[in-house]
Amino acid sequence: MIRRWLPRLAALSTFLVAVSVADARSEKTLAYPREQAWPAAVRFIRVDEHLKVVEKDADAGYVLFELQEEKKTFRGSLELIDTVKDGRHVVRFVIAIEDRPSWLEIEMLDRLERKLRTEIGSPSPAPTPAPKAPPKDDSKPPAKDEGKPEGPQPETPKDDGPPVRSTP
Repeated sequence: MIRRWLPRLAALSTFLVAVSVADARSEKTLAYPREQAWPAAVRFIRVDEHLKVVEKDADAGYVLFELQEEKKTFRGSLELIDTVKDGRHVVRFVIAIEDRPSWLEIEMLDRLERKLRTEIGSPSPAPTPAPKAPPKDDSKPPAKDEGKPEGPQPETPKDDGPPVRSTP
């Protein structure tokens, strides 16, 4: 019975490993201007990582490259996506390498971040939040208009006779 299930189990485990590796895609968001980050990212791929650039498009913000490892060629891509986070422009760097584990992409992103820090400097700091309004001082007497509801007010009753009381 075990001999009958062993090939199926091996095929299933191979399939699961292949699926998990094939879907690898890693990203990192850094607060650099895209205009400065783009040329540094292309130099990183070509010069620092010694990868073959297959195609690049600065307007679309992507680089397609080939990674040679163990006498095999793996296709990869690097995307630069300009986004707004916490009221400031940041760049999301996304690396995907076919049939390679995600730790390889994460290490590349870490090296890219070090290169950007070296060439451009530290990322721009997050903007400081606006100062809070000072608390209201309740020790002053209210002005004439304070405490009255806004909007149209009901008309005051006309003097058509003596006031009516609710108690006898």
